[in-house]
Amino acid sequence: MIAIVSPSKTMKEESVNIETTEPYFIKETKILKSELKNYSKENLKDLMKISDNLADLNYKRFQNFDKAESYPAIYLFRGDVFNGISQDSLNEDELEYLNKHLVILSGLYGAIRPLDSIKPYRLEMGTKLKNKYGDNLYEFWGDKVKKYLEKESQDKILINLASKEYSKVIKEKEINLDVYDIDFKELREKKYKIIAFYAKVARGEMARFMAANNCQTVDELKKFNYSGYRFNKKLSSEKNLVFTRKQVK
Repeated sequence: MIAIVSPSKTMKEESVNIETTEPYFIKETKILKSELKNYSKENLKDLMKISDNLADLNYKRFQNFDKAESYPAIYLFRGDVFNGISQDSLNEDELEYLNKHLVILSGLYGAIRPLDSIKPYRLEMGTKLKNKYGDNLYEFWGDKVKKYLEKESQDKILINLASKEYSKVIKEKEINLDVYDIDFKELREKKYKIIAFYAKVARGEMARFMAANNCQTVDELKKFNYSGYRFNKKLSSEKNLVFTRKQVK
């Protein structure tokens, strides 16, 4: 069983003394890096729809990419999902579990294991970066990420904790895996709704729950009870597990 999550734009560049591995799609990463190195600050600003300061930061990142320091992915990413994972408090067993059962999707790296060594970057999966395979990153990655996940998931089960922007790259309707979509909803005005910020954190908390409980089956996920969420059998279906809670005050 493998779970997928989205990366984060927020990063913390802090050295961690731990053994790392090389990302699976490093050749593809080098192709994208070389392409983006040709972009000016203004080009990057237009491409990524970012501010002048962020354009300057990422221009420098791509210009100096080869010399930049690398970090284990799970410690570099610092966003809502990773706040839910709370990586700094993982014990050795939990970290080992995540490195076997969690894949972080990435516009630049394709698919990353938590202990893969990566460099700071910004490249969202939805970016319309023209390349030799097409007009965007979905066309660049093609079937690569899908086939990677098919190979890595020994029991043919995939737990989708990623956003729609990122999960699109796995080609859910074509992938030869049993995909389980996970939703987190909060009671608002007598209706259960997905609240983006809370849902992102909960996706990370689900990954943490899986690691803390050494989850090996889908049924074990239904016991998830972090931050007041509980499995809602009524709103769920076979391949869509819905967890709900009352509104946070």
